[in-house]
Amino acid sequence: MLTLKKLQEFKEYLESGAFIEDFEMRTPDGQAEMLDMIELLFELCDKADAILSKHFYRQWGDRVLKKDS
Repeated sequence: MLTLKKLQEFKEYLESGAFIEDFEMRTPDGQAEMLDMIELLFELCDKADAILSKHFYRQWGDRVLKKDS
C-alpha cells in the first residue's frame, strides 16, 4: 500500500526540481520510464477521483432523499 509519507516525499521530489534533474541525466529509456511513471500517476488520480466521486455522490444522494422524506 502506498503511504501518505511516500506521497509527500514524491511531491517534495517533484517540487524541489530533483525529478527534472534526474530526468535530464537519464538515458532515453530511463526518461521514458520516468514519463511512464508520471502517466500512471495521472491514471491513478483519475481512477481515485472516479471512485470517490461515485462513493460520495451516493452518500449525498441518500442524505437528500432522507431529508425530502
